[in-house]
Amino acid sequence: MSGATLLDVTRMAAWCWSGRPPTGLDRVCRAYARHFAHDARAVIQIAGRARALDRDRSARLFEAFEGSLGSFRKTLVRVLAMPQSGRSVDERAVYLNVGHSGFDRAAHWRAVEGMTAKRVYLLHDLIPITHPQLTTPHKAARHRERVCKALARADGIVTNSHATAGDLVAFAQEQGLTPPPILAAPIAAQPLPRVGEAPASSRPYFLCIGTIEPRKNHALLLRVWQRLIERMGEDTPHLILAGKRGIGASAILSSLREDPRLQRFVAVRPGLSDKELGTLLDGGRALLFPTLAEGFGLPVVEALQAGVPVIASDLPALREGSQGIATLLDPADEDAWLDAICNHCGEGVDRARQLAAIARFRTPTWADHFEAVEEWLAKLPARRLDRREGGGAGRTPMGNGTQDRAWQC
Repeated sequence: MSGATLLDVTRMAAWCWSGRPPTGLDRVCRAYARHFAHDARAVIQIAGRARALDRDRSARLFEAFEGSLGSFRKTLVRVLAMPQSGRSVDERAVYLNVGHSGFDRAAHWRAVEGMTAKRVYLLHDLIPITHPQLTTPHKAARHRERVCKALARADGIVTNSHATAGDLVAFAQEQGLTPPPILAAPIAAQPLPRVGEAPASSRPYFLCIGTIEPRKNHALLLRVWQRLIERMGEDTPHLILAGKRGIGASAILSSLREDPRLQRFVAVRPGLSDKELGTLLDGGRALLFPTLAEGFGLPVVEALQAGVPVIASDLPALREGSQGIATLLDPADEDAWLDAICNHCGEGVDRARQLAAIARFRTPTWADHFEAVEEWLAKLPARRLDRREGGGAGRTPMGNGTQDRAWQC
């Protein structure tokens, strides 16, 4: 790809600063940082105000992303304290924002529209728009702003799946907006590392990976486990819920707190490292993923890549990602989930089918993703540069903007 790459690392920096385990979105940010680290300039936003670092400071920051928490924090503070170089942005440059960072803010657009660079955004899903009941009003409003502004003002949009691209086109039509060029480039699943051998257990267990929140539909699994206990008694398999507690987790887990029998067979494991997740996945009978809405479904791909069967919701993104291998069910059909889980407790027909089919699973790779992205970016016209606010057409440094009124689609 010709020209400079301006990679927005705002979310990556926030994640590294926090020291928390990565979400699927964080994994994508990390992959982009590693891929572009050799020659990209890093962009950091603070309160929507964007700052592009020069190559030397960018290199220091990219290197710090791979270091310890303490080392990263010291480097970030030092890099942000250094004076700006004032270097102009090449007219062939591409600004990439892959972390949903800041582009709901007017200040963000004031900064990026002062450049001659092409502006490209990666959208991971439209769930807060298509399923507002599964999040907070504030998050739904912010994501709507992100998507509307990207549709109207970006030079291009990358999506993590064809399912997300379809949702985006449908939403644009509903809003009467003409979208910029869209590339559907499935994201990759790196093999999860292992601590050692999978834990020895005389009792089979199932694993559910994901933030504990209403959208992930853990409540269905808890109801199913109550029925399993009634049916199987002491032979009931264990269920491990691996994920941090999100908004609404208390309500979801209230049945677990109030049911001593359920507590014997269900464990909540927040804060697991990638190595711990990989090791648990190896020993599980199947990954359970009863989500109500999904843009990609990274745990499904990670499980199939590891040779572990999957029972998941029948959603477009999961049909796409599981390549016809996973058992896909209505996320509201408790009977179907109960029967499928029982099938995988032993050596049932569906389990045998999945284990045989997994050999043909083709894991999406970052090499494929970035090859598609870079080829597309090289051909992408900067067709919206004449739509800047403020009218300045010359090259300018990417500096601070000021917050103004919210832009409405």
